[in-house]
Amino acid sequence: MSYCVHDKNDADDVDESEPCAKVPRLQLRTLRPAGLAKNLCDLPSEILEKIIGYLNYYHYNRIRATSKRLSSITDLYITHEFQKALRKNSKANQLTYYSAALRCISLTTEAYVKYGYESLFCASILPLLCNCCKNPFRSVPENTQQFCINFYERVSNRLGSTQEFNLLYVWTFLRLLKAFRSFHITSSCVGISMWNCVIELKGPWLGVLWASKSRLQSKPEDHTIILLLITELLLAEMTNTAFRRVSNCPNEVYIVGYDTSDSKRCPKTRFDFTVHGSEQIWSPFRAFLEENEEKFKWPSLWPEDEFMLDLVIRSKEAAKWGCPEEKYVELGLSIGDCDSTTLYRTVESH
Repeated sequence: MSYCVHDKNDADDVDESEPCAKVPRLQLRTLRPAGLAKNLCDLPSEILEKIIGYLNYYHYNRIRATSKRLSSITDLYITHEFQKALRKNSKANQLTYYSAALRCISLTTEAYVKYGYESLFCASILPLLCNCCKNPFRSVPENTQQFCINFYERVSNRLGSTQEFNLLYVWTFLRLLKAFRSFHITSSCVGISMWNCVIELKGPWLGVLWASKSRLQSKPEDHTIILLLITELLLAEMTNTAFRRVSNCPNEVYIVGYDTSDSKRCPKTRFDFTVHGSEQIWSPFRAFLEENEEKFKWPSLWPEDEFMLDLVIRSKEAAKWGCPEEKYVELGLSIGDCDSTTLYRTVESH
């Protein structure tokens, strides 16, 4: 640092209020107004996503709780890494349990992620990730059922009894059924403000062994139980695994199984869908089932028209174990109901 030197004779001419020291040039360049201070969130999203990729997965929950922008970027990174692991294992190891579990998780969450609920997907899969940069999804297949339970619980809490829950539920149900190799449409017809479709699966079977008769109205989470069972059956078909077990639920007891035999007596399960509503409601569902997936275009906006779904599940194999031959499910608003609240009820035929 340099100083100004003055002669003693000129001391009277010097203004003592002015500093004599010079500010270094480097310090002058770094000085900026306080209002223009930069922070981490001012970086581009691509840079932030790259930085997040170097962190451990158990830190992601803290990052997601910091701000909405960091939360969305973290969710984008997790979703991208999952899709990358899915593509890698689906091409190389299609018959392995690991690949089948990732595909089942993708199918159960596809509709929700496409329509803006990737945060629910990331919040459900984060606790299952391991601290491994090369393969953080290594421990996910072992907890596929727990992931589905956590995910659908968050969906029920977020959406509740709404029109959007009904539409995404029906879409996911059809998406899972179409993923079966034995998927077959036996009939499809269109009527006045309705569409009926009968789907048959060869190998899986399920039925209600017991149901509580005290409840008058079921909750949204009661319907997601069927999605969990269908996901389990799909995983068994992908891995060619035969099983049968009893599933205990809060209000019902299901018996479910899968038969790997190729005989003519192999169990079959039929799903009879009837959607009551306008053509704008059921036409996307029909197009998805009957058209090629590559040509199908997802609807940009869901119609707001009210609708009702009647679903009848028939399984003769389940009847051998004491279950009724038919399981009847009604979802959506009943005709003439003016209330904005969506009604749910499940009825078992004996």
